Amino acid sequence: MQSVRFLAGSFLALFLVGVIVALPGAALPFWRARYGVGEEVSFFYTALLLGLLLGVRLGQEERRHPLFPLALGLVGLAFLGLAWAPTYTWVVPLAFLLGLGEGVMNVHGNSLVGELYPERRVELLNRVNVAFGLGAVFTPLALTQLPYPLVLSLVGLIALGAGLLVLGAPPAARPPGRPRGALWPFLLAVGLYTGLEGALATWNRVWLEALGHATALGGLLLSLYWLLLALGRLLLAGRVAQDPLRALRGLLLGVMGLLLLNFLPQTALLFPLAGFLLGPLFSTLFALVQARFGHRALGGLMYAGAAGSTLIPGFFALLPVSGIPWGLLALSFALYLLLWGMAREVGRG
Repeated sequence: MQSVRFLAGSFLALFLVGVIVALPGAALPFWRARYGVGEEVSFFYTALLLGLLLGVRLGQEERRHPLFPLALGLVGLAFLGLAWAPTYTWVVPLAFLLGLGEGVMNVHGNSLVGELYPERRVELLNRVNVAFGLGAVFTPLALTQLPYPLVLSLVGLIALGAGLLVLGAPPAARPPGRPRGALWPFLLAVGLYTGLEGALATWNRVWLEALGHATALGGLLLSLYWLLLALGRLLLAGRVAQDPLRALRGLLLGVMGLLLLNFLPQTALLFPLAGFLLGPLFSTLFALVQARFGHRALGGLMYAGAAGSTLIPGFFALLPVSGIPWGLLALSFALYLLLWGMAREVGRG
């Protein structure tokens, strides 16, 4: 029964991570209307990033109690503060607390699930990460339908409740024996994956416009892409768990096929299906690293993901528009080759 409580707390923690990631874009119209912010929004992102970096570092610690419930409590108080902040000056330090909590929640929310159910680690980590997608979808929808203070207060109360659910969570387990093999291919794979996911979400819309498709259609397809990403984690989890690295390579072959169709105006509209196939990658790689290298390696995984999701989409800004589909195809091919090499390494180890 206690494991179910911890599982529910981890699910809510990952839901809150999705809310935090989606919050700036969803809340920006309110901030403009209430605080008159413009360029000052960059202060929110900076404070969030600094908190996130520290949070991931703290999340590497093996102690889960009281760190995990404390992080959820801080996030809850930060959301309650944001709901009623009188000026933007209050918003920036609260962003730091959100980032701090996000880092701890992302590491321990995933790690705890993997340790509670080690024999089903790949499957359950994929399923529980659907919570992230739900949080990312919930935030903009809720803020367009309900008052801003009400939504953030509700999220704050959810965070405080989740903190109660993970009270007494056991410390992170250490891997049995010395880890075999090198960690860096897994870190590189996560960096390439997050870069591909982010570049596809950010720049393929520009490519669709270059093909003559309407901007509004691109936005609709992008929303569908994120929805299918969450569904891929949910529906493909069991299949991927049977032979993880082989299954991921098969999914990437499908992604490359869709990216080849991306060159043609009509078939380019199928690109959201790539999200469905990409969905299980991160959680599966997380599960493999946790099983093979232990909890302390997970912080490096998060840093690699953060680097890939920022640096690689940033590189795409330097490409001509005609280079966008080629860059996406090259990224997916490089990730496929890396996973092929990793499978051989794991097979030997």
